[in-house]
Amino acid sequence: MAHYPVNETSVPTAFSPRRLRRYNLTVSASRRPSAFAWLATAVIAALLLVSCNEDDPPALLPTSADELVARAFAMGISSLPSELTEESYADTFELAAGAGEIVLIQRTPPWEELLAGTFSEETVLATQRETALAEEHGLDIFVAIDPTDGSRQRDRLAGLPDDLLGAGFSDPLIHQALLDYARYLAETYQPRYLAFGVEINGYQQHHPEDFERFVVIYHEAYEAVKEISPDTLVFPTFQFEELQGRLPFQDPLPPQWYLISRFEPRLDVLAISSYPDVVFPEADDIPDSYYQQLLLYTNRPVAIAGMGYSSRATEELDSLEAEQAQAAFLRRTLDNAQQLNMPFVVWFIGQDPSFTGESTLDLANSGLRRQDGTEKLAWRVWEQTSLRPLASEPDS
Repeated sequence: MAHYPVNETSVPTAFSPRRLRRYNLTVSASRRPSAFAWLATAVIAALLLVSCNEDDPPALLPTSADELVARAFAMGISSLPSELTEESYADTFELAAGAGEIVLIQRTPPWEELLAGTFSEETVLATQRETALAEEHGLDIFVAIDPTDGSRQRDRLAGLPDDLLGAGFSDPLIHQALLDYARYLAETYQPRYLAFGVEINGYQQHHPEDFERFVVIYHEAYEAVKEISPDTLVFPTFQFEELQGRLPFQDPLPPQWYLISRFEPRLDVLAISSYPDVVFPEADDIPDSYYQQLLLYTNRPVAIAGMGYSSRATEELDSLEAEQAQAAFLRRTLDNAQQLNMPFVVWFIGQDPSFTGESTLDLANSGLRRQDGTEKLAWRVWEQTSLRPLASEPDS
């Protein structure tokens, strides 16, 4: 996600020139955008999905009985930083390791590099640095390829060069670029999880025919990744509220459950993103069986690949009550994850960012920590849950 000054003797060469040639791609030393500019661009593309008082309600903390029960699910946050600095980006890995086992690295493909057949030194060094940070903190890597534009309800491909604006998955150049990128990430990260397509059902709402072309590419990418990294679990992610046809800012649409089967039999996990505060004004309005309904449409393990809930004060809720609502949602969702034996759960934003892109979500207030780093009530729920012993191998 960013280029960092690194000591080449201490960072493993994750992707050597010999391996690059395997995909007809080379490293170019001439294409070196500034480190900060590259970080800012990548982070904004990813967005495109007061300290607590001592008398905060203790009921929000796990009970001693909870702490004795082994966790079925691994826990993670994304690498989205709170500030557009390299230091802040590195801090997200430390935060993820402090209360979990996974870091999610989600980004738009570097189309120009892929189409030119040349990975910039910037990209390669960033990959090496992220691999080193994950290893340093003992984190499993979850990498997500996010080709569609989250700032526009995923109605187009994101970040395309000018000469390909408006292109879709039917374009053979896009097809090959995505396969090359999947191979590159599988080789460099050897990730525990790889999402090929993020909230991909959003694109289907706008371009159903081109979505079918994506499905073809997905099946090819699945096989390509497995050849390189057989133990990596591969899947797309679906936006859960949209999958149900519940998004309030869309015209009424039917549920999209049938899309799940389009990825069979090459579907290791049914993974969703979920931001239910856009549908339910209050956490108590969310049905108890909200995530259990997924079991009606798959026999695969169900996982949450990115979730959030705003802690912003409203006319109805003051700051403390808003944080309590966020914590209550998280507590119940983690209980659901245990009941459903989920392999992993990812809360998308660890710390409120100081910047926001265009989004229908309140990303600026959806972190587990406030912008100044102090803990919200939800962080306490997250951290206490992470202290429970993790089952030796989450079901997958």
